[in-house]
Amino acid sequence: MPDPGDSSGLVLDTSVWINLLATDSMGVILSALGKPLYVPEQVEAELKRHPTTGATFTTRNHPLRRLSPRVSVLSLEGKEVDLFLEIVGAPVGDALGDGEAAAIAVAVHRGLDLIIDDRKARRILRERFGQIRAYWTVDLLNAHSVVDSLGRPLVDERFAKALRFGRMHDPRV
Repeated sequence: MPDPGDSSGLVLDTSVWINLLATDSMGVILSALGKPLYVPEQVEAELKRHPTTGATFTTRNHPLRRLSPRVSVLSLEGKEVDLFLEIVGAPVGDALGDGEAAAIAVAVHRGLDLIIDDRKARRILRERFGQIRAYWTVDLLNAHSVVDSLGRPLVDERFAKALRFGRMHDPRV
């Protein structure tokens, strides 16, 4: 199974952050993963509410801002902006939302791996950006370092919470 723990840095899309929040163990999971994590501002902007509590996030209390320095919020730069606009402006069958497009643009131009669950986005990655290593949320939760730190029973419990409260799906089924 692919292991995001082998990555030097990871960009996470909105649905992945929602799934992590739904586990109620996001900080512990990210600490166990032990990798630099990046989030484009567009992804941060899409993450407005906690999936289990419904609490609204403001700039001051946004969970991604509180995870610094482990998580870096990024502004798109130069060619990333061009690629972002190209992806969001593509014909309907190939267009993506702001979060997915920004995450792909950052991964492509900064040479980072990507954790993204959207099937359409993953198809576009395969067709246009085959050099980008892409993972699912399930891969993150099953990373060796995460399982070693939390233990299989707790990982399975957190996976179930992400399925119930997040946008989680298991790509293996």
